[in-house]
Amino acid sequence: MPRYFMELAYDGTPYRGWQRQLAGTTTVQEEVERALRMRLRRPKVTALGCGRTDTGVHASSYFIHFDAPEPIENTDGFYNSINGMLPPSIAAKRLIPVADDAHARFSAREREYTYLIHRRKDPFLHDKSCLLSVELDVAAMDAACQVLIGTQDFSCFQRTGSDNGTSICDVRQANWVATEVGYRFTITADRYLRNMVRAIVGTCIRIGKGHWPVEYMAEVLASHDRGKAGKSAPACGLYLSRIEYPFIQQREA
Repeated sequence: MPRYFMELAYDGTPYRGWQRQLAGTTTVQEEVERALRMRLRRPKVTALGCGRTDTGVHASSYFIHFDAPEPIENTDGFYNSINGMLPPSIAAKRLIPVADDAHARFSAREREYTYLIHRRKDPFLHDKSCLLSVELDVAAMDAACQVLIGTQDFSCFQRTGSDNGTSICDVRQANWVATEVGYRFTITADRYLRNMVRAIVGTCIRIGKGHWPVEYMAEVLASHDRGKAGKSAPACGLYLSRIEYPFIQQREA
């Protein structure tokens, strides 16, 4: 059965995350698999995602893979027809034929998350960005994040009770910038722990408010203690924004 990657974007607000859960909950995976079943006319189609996103977290670039019963000749026509079957909160962006052993999760070399903060109430940013009216010291937050770069133990930022095989991650970029409406955080790594990015953002916000010094970030990392880090930032500001695969060309920004 030929394998395909499909790139998606979705508004995570109405969903309990990507991954299929117990009956009675609505997830992105369920909606995508429903559309694929309809389009492929198959009783069961499994869509495996590039990672788990939590309730309310968005994705501007998210990849899945699935196996089709036969080759898809018109890839543009296929994902366009899928869009007609998906709810407005989920969009298919492209369909890419891949090797049989390509895997949306395990073949990824790098993942990027973006966190958005706006300072003034804006109905068009509601649930798409975190409203935080206080001014933050963006230079201090950016400086604090430089100790995150490298391959190290990030257990201090993982959700309590998480069952990960390892808490070692290779963070390759972590920076804050000011925007016209507030602030933007970008982090790139090979992998992430559950709740890791939101916990980092929450810690940065405390530093940006002046409650903790820049040097405190290194202390948190060394502690391996979730209790030392800041409160997790709200899910509404978080986006999975880029996934890198060795066999897929990056789209122009």
